[in-house]
Amino acid sequence: MKWKNEADELKKINPKHILFLCVANSGRSQMAEGIAKALAPASVKISSAGSRPSQVNPLAIEALKEIGIDISLHQSKSIDSINLHQIDVVITLCSEEICPVFSGKAVRLHWALPDPSKDLKSFIKVRDELVTRLSYLFNSSKLDSKEKIKAEVKKAYSQIATSTKSCGCSSSCCGSTKIDSKKASLDLGYSKEDVENIPEGSNMGLGCGNPQIFASLKKGETVLDLGSGGGFDCFIAANEVGKKGQVIGIDMTPEMINLAQKNAKKGNYSNVEFRLGEIEHLPVADAVVDVIISNCVINLSTDKLSVFKEAFRVLKKGGRLAISDVIKTCELPKEVEQKIEAYTGCISGASTLDEIKIFLSTAGFNKIRLTPKDESREFIKNWLPGSKIEDYVQSVMIEAVKP
Repeated sequence: MKWKNEADELKKINPKHILFLCVANSGRSQMAEGIAKALAPASVKISSAGSRPSQVNPLAIEALKEIGIDISLHQSKSIDSINLHQIDVVITLCSEEICPVFSGKAVRLHWALPDPSKDLKSFIKVRDELVTRLSYLFNSSKLDSKEKIKAEVKKAYSQIATSTKSCGCSSSCCGSTKIDSKKASLDLGYSKEDVENIPEGSNMGLGCGNPQIFASLKKGETVLDLGSGGGFDCFIAANEVGKKGQVIGIDMTPEMINLAQKNAKKGNYSNVEFRLGEIEHLPVADAVVDVIISNCVINLSTDKLSVFKEAFRVLKKGGRLAISDVIKTCELPKEVEQKIEAYTGCISGASTLDEIKIFLSTAGFNKIRLTPKDESREFIKNWLPGSKIEDYVQSVMIEAVKP
């Protein structure tokens, strides 16, 4: 797609001020400004304008309110009121209309989005397209090649599966000592029964919480684990849903799938299966899952919106998310953000709380509840010792329902 190629080029520019430009600055550009402010780094200034100012469309306000963004106090602006010399990038959003002329020297992108003035449904369609493009744009501007990052994540977790040393979301990632996986899991909130009643080798001491605590699993349910690793959470879930239930584990590394399958055989689990696949493209049929669990994996994805859209697709109506992950509470130091070890270690890939809300709402979820865990500072501080990383990221419980 042309817009994706343009977004990839923008990371080389490192823009400081982006302007969204449309005709009346009442709908598309106002929504773009609101979404961009929620997704962009704090160092990037976001503005919007039009060839003529007009009252912000109430349907634009309503469409963004659904995903937790308030633009009700936005003031429509004319392009004549903008200091053009301060703009690095201008993105025009007009489709069939004639877009305003921008006389500055900024880099220009054109996203031809249809005029959504008809009804709320058309505004939501444009909103969702903006979320898709802007989440990609700002993800691209902060990171190197997504494929490179994905390869590094895959490499790191393949090595975990074939070694006795944990890395990833654990304290041993930056040290030479072997992690005490049982103690690590107890510290994350798992019970002694949890860690002792699963096959040896399935608990790798990874994670940032215990999704089982708030998953409220019931007998006979179908559970999907995103990033199942050695099978630890899958086996605990299997004990909860019983033999009439089913648990499916998804992992992107053949080494982890092989390890988990061996562990399932050791534990004689007949209601658990493991599938090789990516969480952005789940190898699961539509509307077959009751509960999705995950423990500190979604932050590793370079396309989190697709992860939540896929989760929504495979859940039944009334199906729910019970996810432990990490969020970014403020901008990371550049020396940390640029370390690939910080990405594979569940730090620099973390989204903000507002970003997660937007992704979940855009995917279609409701009853969204995000609960930060302040006590996570105690184990996160060991992920990059001496870096004070616990001041920048924290664990969060993510709950949501497919209506």
